[in-house]
Amino acid sequence: MEPYFDSQTVVTRDSQDQPLSRYRDRVWDLSSMNMDGMHTSCNLYFFEAQALSVSPEASRPELAALIREQQKALLWLHIDTGRQRASRTTVTSNNTLTRLAQGAYQRGVTLFDLFCEPEMLGEESAELNSNYAQSARALLRTLWRHRDFLKIRVEVHQKRLSETIRRSAPSKETKNQTPIIPSRIYCAILGSLLDSLDVLERDLDTLLDAYRQERAATLYAPENLSPGKLSMHRNIQLEEVHKVMRTKGWGHASLRGFIAGELSFVQLKLMNLVIAFTGMRIGEARILPLKGVLEEVDYGGALHYVLNGYTHKLNGGRKKPASWVTSREGYRAILLAKRISSTVLDVLKNYIPGTDDDAFLFCTLDNPYKKAGAPPIYKRLNDQLIPSICPIVTQADIDELNAMELERNWLREGIKVGNPWPLTFHQYRRSLSVYAHRSGMVSLPALKGQLQHITDEMRAYYSDGFCRAVNLVFDKDHFSHEWTAAKAESSFLAYSMALLFSDEDLIGQVSGRGAARMAKTVSSRSRQETLKLFRDGKLAYRETVLGGCTAVEGCDHTPLEPIPWDCVEKDCPNAVVFGKRLGMLIKTQETVVATLAKEDQGSVEHRLEVDHLRVLLKARQKFLEAE
Repeated sequence: MEPYFDSQTVVTRDSQDQPLSRYRDRVWDLSSMNMDGMHTSCNLYFFEAQALSVSPEASRPELAALIREQQKALLWLHIDTGRQRASRTTVTSNNTLTRLAQGAYQRGVTLFDLFCEPEMLGEESAELNSNYAQSARALLRTLWRHRDFLKIRVEVHQKRLSETIRRSAPSKETKNQTPIIPSRIYCAILGSLLDSLDVLERDLDTLLDAYRQERAATLYAPENLSPGKLSMHRNIQLEEVHKVMRTKGWGHASLRGFIAGELSFVQLKLMNLVIAFTGMRIGEARILPLKGVLEEVDYGGALHYVLNGYTHKLNGGRKKPASWVTSREGYRAILLAKRISSTVLDVLKNYIPGTDDDAFLFCTLDNPYKKAGAPPIYKRLNDQLIPSICPIVTQADIDELNAMELERNWLREGIKVGNPWPLTFHQYRRSLSVYAHRSGMVSLPALKGQLQHITDEMRAYYSDGFCRAVNLVFDKDHFSHEWTAAKAESSFLAYSMALLFSDEDLIGQVSGRGAARMAKTVSSRSRQETLKLFRDGKLAYRETVLGGCTAVEGCDHTPLEPIPWDCVEKDCPNAVVFGKRLGMLIKTQETVVATLAKEDQGSVEHRLEVDHLRVLLKARQKFLEAE
């Protein structure tokens, strides 16, 4: 059959913008999309009938070729005409197509026929996992958008086909987010990691010296030596290293493998510390650069430590600069990690092409320009680190988890009394945000800046359960305790200044159901009685851009938006709206809308700001009618 695209079409390019793979190729090379450039391979393989062990009598080479061509065409449209995706997402999409292509071939139909027939699509979707099912729905949308170009006749609407996949395939449990590490276990894990810092600082030079000598014994060995003579040469050169490494547990296995294993385990501990004391994702930690990673900032008379790196989450797989503030402990971990990667760079930079700017903080021991591989990291985490730092789960830990998320089967998470805590990297991230917020000293907007996160996910994911978490500030003299103790009085004073003792004429100035309900509650009470209600947690007040909020429980509006649009639109029963503030905000919003109408009319930003203005105007009209 004729291919859907020119066989010479360039589908991927290398770091020098030269063609790397073309449409005709059996394998597409996506290595240049990796965060370390071309140092880690990443290939896309397409459907092959031979992989199904079909007998020669039952083989259908023409059908196999057609299915393979349809897979390549749909994937290329998915890559080239849609939003940019990370390389891992693209690989998942292609793996999904391969699974569906295998099903289509065994049924004797084309891939597009399978996609467009609800019954077959439902049966095949039942064999997909939740990630593949999500990818299949995205591919279906691409197929639907380009159905005319692909010359297919879809008799069933795309929404019905998408619903077929959704119903048939297992879905992700969106409510079951990464569990918070219980306070006792969290402190024990961090304590173990911090205790190891002193040991690492003491012993690291010995390992690095052994690494240098072992590499030099091979890299600088005389040329043309036979394997036997090369081994003899290494034994002579490394006699002292052998003695030292035996004290570390080395026996008769590969010396190179032993040293690399020891250093890799050190890197893993340091990576855990960096993640624990910054809240960054594992993917962000793996691509921290060696050069310029650490910055010391003098602010307010105190020295602060900033890590400079990149994030690619929610950015189509493209790296963008990002920074994280860390503690003294994170600073120490970074310094140790730099010593390891600097040594690897110094030893190998003359043998592997690259520049100092390309080197990674957590690189492999064989290549300073290649990020540490994910499979070895997770294997060491499960096999070595968890047994050494994770305490045994007790019933008290389960009770603490239930207090935060009651309706959850912890056994499914591998959390069981009597077993070690099943640590994952993302647990550090959520636990840091929850316990930091729980201390009363860190706001959600500050967490958003630190964690490089978006608003909706932050609201549903990180703030959930924080009010029932344990406060991990142990120092009795720490300011956060005074801060927490003064919350009731602060809330009462804020309410008093805003609504009780204001010099303004409040008639026509304050609206919202929260203001009316609060006024009704306190109108017949004395000042001391009202303060007691605040202290008992029966009343609350905090200032907002538009006025205030009287919510006693945790507020469920988007917590990182400076203006509570959803509260205004839904006429929240806790909202207090000052007329003057609302009027000033409307004027500002009208200016924003008018400016966007001139410069970028019809854009997403313009439509969003128009919707916000509509919400404000509707709220003002509602308040005027109520008066």
